[in-house]
Amino acid sequence: MPDFILRGAFSDDCDTRRARIDLTTHTLQVIDYEHHEIHSGSFFRVQANDDNTDELIVAFKVEDGTKKTHMVFEWVNEGAGYLQLIEGPTWTTGTGSDITVKNSRRDSTKTSILQGDATGTFANGNVTINPTGFTGGSVISDNREYTTAKAGGSSGFRASEIILKNNEIYAFVWTNTEILPKGVQIRMSWYEQTDKS
Repeated sequence: MPDFILRGAFSDDCDTRRARIDLTTHTLQVIDYEHHEIHSGSFFRVQANDDNTDELIVAFKVEDGTKKTHMVFEWVNEGAGYLQLIEGPTWTTGTGSDITVKNSRRDSTKTSILQGDATGTFANGNVTINPTGFTGGSVISDNREYTTAKAGGSSGFRASEIILKNNEIYAFVWTNTEILPKGVQIRMSWYEQTDKS
């Protein structure tokens, strides 16, 4: 059987690539772009937890530059409440605590362009948890959970990515609407990629 030839336009040139069949499964193997970014060391993740809270804030700045942050997120909660993604808020610098962002390719030396500032200076590869003086901004995603507290908890996610602005401040804010504080976890995952022209 003859080989298949895939043709595609790359910049102004036309390149020809030979498609190969996997030797084990005898199928054509492809990966999606997100999977490619994991292999290239440009896919990151972080999670914040609080087992007993009325509010959990995960705040960060996206570094200025050409790399774009393509983000999805999910949450697990013990009771009713809502998760908002807020663009352009402010908070008191040097407050809260920073959590280090993890690279999904564990042998990569690449650091995320997300910046936390619990130390008083924005630093790459971090997000800031529960900074004080948090205020303002515009809600760009509003996710409601109407269940009452239950042992198994509830969860939700946004599977379609949001491409965040560079040189902009963001925060995920979980607000508990139960009478008593409850547990919540916010998980963020994203890849960082420079647009090709």
